[in-house]
Amino acid sequence: MSEINENKNIVFVNPPITMEERYSKFSVGGSYLPPLGLCSLASVTRDNSFHTKIVDSVALKLNYKDTVSEVLRNSPMYIGITASTITIFNAAKLAEMIKNEDDTIIIIIGGPHITAVPQETMIKFPQFDVGVIGEGEVTIVDILKTYNHDGNLENINGIIFRKNNELKITNPRAFIKNIDSLPMPAFDLLPYLPKYYRPSAQSVKRLPSTSLITARGCPGKCIFCDRKVFGNHCRYYSANYIIKMIKHLYFNYKIRDIQIDDDTFLTNKHRLVEICHTLIEEDLDLSWNCLARVDYVNPKLLELMKKAGCWQIQYGIESGSQEILNFLKKGINLQQVEKAIKWTKEAGISSKGFFMVGNPLETEKSIIETIEFAKRLDLDDFQMTFLTPFPGCEFHEIASQYGTFDDDWKKMNEYNIVFVPNGLTRELLEKYHVKAFKDFYLRPKVILSYLKRMRDLKTSLELSKVGLSFLKNLILKREG
Repeated sequence: MSEINENKNIVFVNPPITMEERYSKFSVGGSYLPPLGLCSLASVTRDNSFHTKIVDSVALKLNYKDTVSEVLRNSPMYIGITASTITIFNAAKLAEMIKNEDDTIIIIIGGPHITAVPQETMIKFPQFDVGVIGEGEVTIVDILKTYNHDGNLENINGIIFRKNNELKITNPRAFIKNIDSLPMPAFDLLPYLPKYYRPSAQSVKRLPSTSLITARGCPGKCIFCDRKVFGNHCRYYSANYIIKMIKHLYFNYKIRDIQIDDDTFLTNKHRLVEICHTLIEEDLDLSWNCLARVDYVNPKLLELMKKAGCWQIQYGIESGSQEILNFLKKGINLQQVEKAIKWTKEAGISSKGFFMVGNPLETEKSIIETIEFAKRLDLDDFQMTFLTPFPGCEFHEIASQYGTFDDDWKKMNEYNIVFVPNGLTRELLEKYHVKAFKDFYLRPKVILSYLKRMRDLKTSLELSKVGLSFLKNLILKREG
């Protein structure tokens, strides 16, 4: 490694956002997860001799002024900001405040939003100098080296930038084929993991807990998902790489519970089996959960996952109407859902179902079918959000044909209603959203299952806070 040039500092920033902005009335039950994308980018720039820092204003609960002070304290020449749709205005406000302090700093914006709508974003927010389209690890190094040597940004694939008051978009960046070639995420550049981060109370078995990404891409075709950043083809960290990350977190940060946040963890069954067998052999005192599709599980696989420490699987079910599932291109049927939940329960693994209300083709009848279907399934946890046509997803382009669509980026957090299907009203969607949670959670068997989860003081306090918030915000306020 060459000598680090202290005048070529880069600071990666997770911009300020409140839990209320991200989760609306569900803020008490929200999660603080580490910005793993920034950790990966930071590890790469550090390995390429750039003096690298991460400022996670969300974890540190910094406001905009304090974030700017903390960023500038590191004397950066470059600042990389990550943003999804819900945080793009936050990122832009932060960038503007930084530019007001020092307009020589190069501000690079990355993340799913700029990838989905690069031109619209750069036109709306002139404070961004360069936008990274797609995966950023190779691109960010190319950008920094090009600036350092007064090179031509047009030679870099996968970016949008300003030149002579015009926007230039370069050729697409190829996906990284071997993601094992990337260095270990720079967890050490974050605020201390056990203290500052935690998944939602429903997704934690014990503390300290954190999250991991073990693959990139999703083979699904769901019209409500944007897959532009990582693509439709799955690329996997190897089982050895994943075990190395897990052991690093286990021994260096005393992590005892991990949420695997891949779009679906079970697509590569050979790798999954290898991971499970290694975890069993290592005999770590570790619990974990994951996301999965209902059509990827079977009893034998679930039994092995349970032995390896899996305690919860979160399934994207979305609707109890087969017609709606077909329209969403979900690629599953209701019988597969019922089997998967049944097998999961028989394996001794907790199950959580994710549903959406306000789907295209939705009617009062289909909403009631979804609520009754969720109750009929032997789920341990339930979540329902409003269908949100994010920029970059297939449905975004046709949403107005199927209802009223408020295409306001500021409102797109899945807990605000921005799409109302034809034949329904906002008031009806709100009403059934409340009804869904009440009907699912205010049942004796569900309440009893939550009481059984309260094994220690920390867990009990977290679950109690979520329960009280549920009663206050969903029942009292929305019915008042």
